[in-house]
Amino acid sequence: MIIMDEEATKYQSRVFSQNFSRFHDLIKEGESYIILKPNMAAVKNGFSVTCQRQTITLDCKSIVKKCDDFSGPVNGFVFADFNSIIEQKCTRDSFFDVIGQIVSFRPLETTNPNPSRHYIKMTITNLQSVHLNVTIFGSQAHQMSQYLKSNTTVTCVVIVMQFVKLNVWNGIGQAQSHFDVTKMFINSDIVEINHFKKELKADNNGGMLEKSITTLPSYSSSYMDDFKGNFPLKTEMQFPLVGSIMNIRQNLPWYYEACYKCGSRVKNVPKTNLSYTAPDKMEDSVVIKCKNAACNDSNFHTVIKYIIPINVQDHTGTIGLTLFDREAKRLLDISAFELKKIHAAAGDSLHLFPNQMNVLENRKFAFLVDITSYNVINYNNIYTVVKLIEDVSIVSDFESKLEVMSVQSASLNEVPLQSDDVVQTVEKDVISQTDESFTPATVDKSSATSSMKISSDLKRNLHDIYDVDSGIDFSSTKSKRKSVGDGNPLLVPKVEKLFYFGLTNKIIWLVLVKF
Repeated sequence: MIIMDEEATKYQSRVFSQNFSRFHDLIKEGESYIILKPNMAAVKNGFSVTCQRQTITLDCKSIVKKCDDFSGPVNGFVFADFNSIIEQKCTRDSFFDVIGQIVSFRPLETTNPNPSRHYIKMTITNLQSVHLNVTIFGSQAHQMSQYLKSNTTVTCVVIVMQFVKLNVWNGIGQAQSHFDVTKMFINSDIVEINHFKKELKADNNGGMLEKSITTLPSYSSSYMDDFKGNFPLKTEMQFPLVGSIMNIRQNLPWYYEACYKCGSRVKNVPKTNLSYTAPDKMEDSVVIKCKNAACNDSNFHTVIKYIIPINVQDHTGTIGLTLFDREAKRLLDISAFELKKIHAAAGDSLHLFPNQMNVLENRKFAFLVDITSYNVINYNNIYTVVKLIEDVSIVSDFESKLEVMSVQSASLNEVPLQSDDVVQTVEKDVISQTDESFTPATVDKSSATSSMKISSDLKRNLHDIYDVDSGIDFSSTKSKRKSVGDGNPLLVPKVEKLFYFGLTNKIIWLVLVKF
């Protein structure tokens, strides 16, 4: 529960199970009460919705009486400025309130089997016409979706979201509901919404408030398009693959620091401290910068993003792939920032991946994998996952189509490789790439379970047909890689040939805000 005193100070409150029957039918959300002999203790779990470091506990000695003369605010909203959210000036651990008029939304997304992960995305605007993206989860998402479906003729919908959190997407701050903590008001007859509409009408010189609400395409429908039909690829350097995640490669980073604006990996840059006049006392400090000069402004800061190295296996072999932030966050239902904080609080080494990531193993997906120009030029075989989907029917249909295409394609297994065509792999740093963001990783010793062969009537050079590790090492600082396994290196055909892939005894007047 969250309760509020007459000065609008909010506290977290709780009732333990042994005392639940005493207060269950007495306390109701939105009502005012006098609480005698409450027990207050420090918040020990580090999580506080109200930013107060004490929580009120109603125990066997506590007395709760109805209050008829509460003089404090009803809801105690503290609205955050939209620009402070967008520019991420509010901390990610804090909760805040927002109010705005809905200008657009996307249909309810229900692809996740867990109803609490169903969500609806919308854009709201304030009186200054600043737009803010909002994501609502769970039962409130269903409530919002139902309202919009049932009130299609209502063109001015003003909502209040209380106790929402900051979420950062592509360097832009957004508001996001937080489980059952968030409280939502949709066109409710409350002072704040009525005042907002009055101001909105005044801004329109007393004219109509109506603005058409734009319905945007569903994310999931457009997302699934890449796995249906003839799966048209976005670029000629993408290939489809059906396989299971076998494991997460150890001793490799699972997160990285990225620029809050462009999402590129940031770098540490030595900076000479010129405040020292004596040369022998000069020292170097390290500053974090983005490779894009335009991002290095006074508001520059970093965000934590996923870079999870996985091994994926199908019936032909194993390949190394990299899951980046969008797909990893969707699968794990937690941001890299939050998971890193939980991992560090548990005292675990950040060099080891969190146990929460074990949920990825032994799950079968259909993948769209990107072969970047870096892969081709630098002969590395760690590829980027552009999209993946776990829907059983789609994966099965996708796999069947790949099999048909494989049968229809020319055989790649007629004649063994010529002896002079065999190339040796080398160990080197590689970079998995998404758009223009380069993120270092290291190739591990995963290989295919069987070697691949090509037809003797193909006249092109091996490099023209396959992306392979060659014996050439482009870095003078990197050691040579040992051969992986007893067989030939994993050869990845190019796109045209690839189909698989504490307040005791005191009296306080309080109103229950959230139950």
